[in-house]
Amino acid sequence: MTLPPVVSDPARLEALESYAILDTPAEPGYDDIVALACRLCAVPVALVSLVTGDRQWFKARAGFPACETDLNSSVCAYALEQPDELLIIPDLTADPRTSANPLVVGEPFIRFYAGAPLVTPEGQVLGSLCVIDHQPRPEGLTDTQADDLRALARQVMTQLELRRALLARDLTRAKERRAYLAREALRDTQAALTALGDDLDAVLRTIIDGAMRAVPAAEGGAVQLIDGDTLEFHTVRGTLVPYQGLRIGMQGTLAGHCATTRMPQRMADAFTAPYVNRDLIAPLNLRSAVTVPLLRGDTLLGVLQLQSGKPEAFSAYDLELLRLFAGVTTSGLGEVTAHAGMRASDTFWRGLFHRLNEGFIIGEVVRDEAGRVTDWRYVEVNPAWGELVGIDSSTVAGRTIRAVFPGIEDEWISEFAQVVETGHATTFTRQVGSLRRWYEGRAFKLDGERFAVIFLEITARIEADARRNALLTLVDRLRDLTTIPEMTQAASEIVGRTLGASRAGFGLIVGDVEFIDIELDWTAPGQVSVAGRHRYDDFGNIRAPLQRGEALVVNDVASDPRTRDDASTWQGFDIAAFVHMPVRERDRTVAVFIAHDVTSRVWTPDELAFLRNVADRVEVSVARVRAQELQTVLNAELAHRLKNTLAIVQSIAASTLRGVTEREPVEAFERRVLALSRAHDVLMQKSWSAARMRAVMESVLCMQTDMDRFALDGPDMDISPQAALSLSLLLHELATNALKYGALSADAGRVRIGWRTEGSQVPTLVLDWSEHGGPAVTPPSNRGGFGSKLIRMGLMGTRSATLDFDPVGLRAEFRAPLAEVQVLVH
Repeated sequence: MTLPPVVSDPARLEALESYAILDTPAEPGYDDIVALACRLCAVPVALVSLVTGDRQWFKARAGFPACETDLNSSVCAYALEQPDELLIIPDLTADPRTSANPLVVGEPFIRFYAGAPLVTPEGQVLGSLCVIDHQPRPEGLTDTQADDLRALARQVMTQLELRRALLARDLTRAKERRAYLAREALRDTQAALTALGDDLDAVLRTIIDGAMRAVPAAEGGAVQLIDGDTLEFHTVRGTLVPYQGLRIGMQGTLAGHCATTRMPQRMADAFTAPYVNRDLIAPLNLRSAVTVPLLRGDTLLGVLQLQSGKPEAFSAYDLELLRLFAGVTTSGLGEVTAHAGMRASDTFWRGLFHRLNEGFIIGEVVRDEAGRVTDWRYVEVNPAWGELVGIDSSTVAGRTIRAVFPGIEDEWISEFAQVVETGHATTFTRQVGSLRRWYEGRAFKLDGERFAVIFLEITARIEADARRNALLTLVDRLRDLTTIPEMTQAASEIVGRTLGASRAGFGLIVGDVEFIDIELDWTAPGQVSVAGRHRYDDFGNIRAPLQRGEALVVNDVASDPRTRDDASTWQGFDIAAFVHMPVRERDRTVAVFIAHDVTSRVWTPDELAFLRNVADRVEVSVARVRAQELQTVLNAELAHRLKNTLAIVQSIAASTLRGVTEREPVEAFERRVLALSRAHDVLMQKSWSAARMRAVMESVLCMQTDMDRFALDGPDMDISPQAALSLSLLLHELATNALKYGALSADAGRVRIGWRTEGSQVPTLVLDWSEHGGPAVTPPSNRGGFGSKLIRMGLMGTRSATLDFDPVGLRAEFRAPLAEVQVLVH
């Protein structure tokens, strides 16, 4: 069905929308018209049909069940093409436009149609008043019926025009009422502001309340102030109250787009708007909004926003009203700033400045002759500043930061210079290296060359995070290392860097804490290693704590009574403070983990706990390596003895069977012992805990013939010792038979060995042996000897063996539970 283009004409659809008639309840005036149409035209069906862009909807209907249909079922759509005359179709089944119409070929099987167009004063056709019959009417309508239908269509339009006039009147009254309320809200807001002075929060609350009063569609409102590269919900009302202090990014948000473009925005629906963070729609109950930037001259202060949980809640008029309140907001912020500036030196402000728990700085940048910022000067600091940096706050005013903290990191100057240059606030997390303290804070510009900083010390938090991450790193490193020197060196480096020490290492204790043999240690740049043997008594009276299994902790070698008499010895190694953390074994100290520092320091309980954790982890890892080394020695000894035993068995057998004239059984026995020996060699590579399946196969098969005559196809895996021995014997017998009777007895013969796993209730390993290229195979005439018995026993003695003596070559399949064959090696 091809619809007339006029159906989707934007001007026609806009005209239809202006009557606001679609989907309204039934009304007697329209119902009376369709009843009269049925009577006058002698038909069972009459409709007032309005055609939209995707459906036809019936404002009134008689004799027709549905209140609307899709356009594929529409006949009225064709009436839109002829606004000056009736559309009459005597037989709908015979007209190519309607012959396939669902209402014609199916229920209710309509056959006759006559429609009078509904034409607006501007000439747009909205639909039709139509009459329908279930029988064809070749004669159509009489002239009188046609005139009556036109007259009734004009009555429909009269009803629609009256509706539109009433809507326009009500809209005008509503606009006048809104304008009055908006003026009242704006006047009351301005009056209230004059009484609030410099109370910023009260000023902003008053402005938002006034804006929401002027724009009744608003369910929530917020003043979002610029804070660096984010917007903060500084003052909120209505549905946004729970989100006081929320920060959102400048990118991907409606308010951020308003701020960056500095243009008012009206968002009809958040789900279709391009500049909305979809994750915020549901939490903020945000479907539509109006936003206006807050500007003071060229400076962007923030955004004023009203929002609703309903789509299309705001009009262009609402946006204009909000722009008026944005002007009031900007003015109010200016007043607050002015009052705050005048108040900066009064008693209240001074008291607040001094009562702050956070450190507070007012600084002024210092420039060189070229205008570059090279330093900054303290104008004023509060008492909390002194407590946080450990310096008397009364001694710094007028001095530069480079003078107060010689060697201070350049970032402490360059970042605050950037704040002054750009006017953008910044947050920071940084260490003052000379203090060994970390600080977190925010810097913002004041005026001219001045800036302010508010900050807190976060050293404990930063160092705790560092120690936790260091332990995680240590565990990962130790798991991958296989020698004790590698482990102790890795742990030493992690300890030294984490604690900011000058040296860290691991040492083995000799005797009753008489000597220490320090292995290769980690040193900070400029420090020398102290690896080697040292006698404890040469360094003071320090053995007792370690003998008791306690940590030896010295914060200052020059003042600690245990070391002060030998302080010069310590200082000769550039050590001013140190820790020896003991590692115990069978109630005696067998090793220590050490940390040194070139300056005196107080080793905190958290730092000592960290060292204890490191020592414990190194101890466990060292024990693991030593156990593995011991196991390797034991395995080597066991392997040596087992090979000797197999050799003795083979020698005894050879001596005992020397008189046997039939050599074939003797040689078969010797080869079987050799196959076991080869499997044993493979198992030794993994300390008898497992063997690689392919390695077992190759070690056995290569004894029989060249490996290029075998094709191995399957996933390599670790198999248990029992499986390795069973597989060795099985393959040995199969290969021996192939050499005697099967494929390997001919030059062109080959053997394919494939294996796979099958998943079922009991996962299974399936091993296939397939021979080809040899002589024709015939089944054995008897059950055979011991070798045949071994083959029939299959893998792991499961007796799950299927033998197919195909003339082309022997085929065999062996099955065994995967759990009995495979082992997992970690």
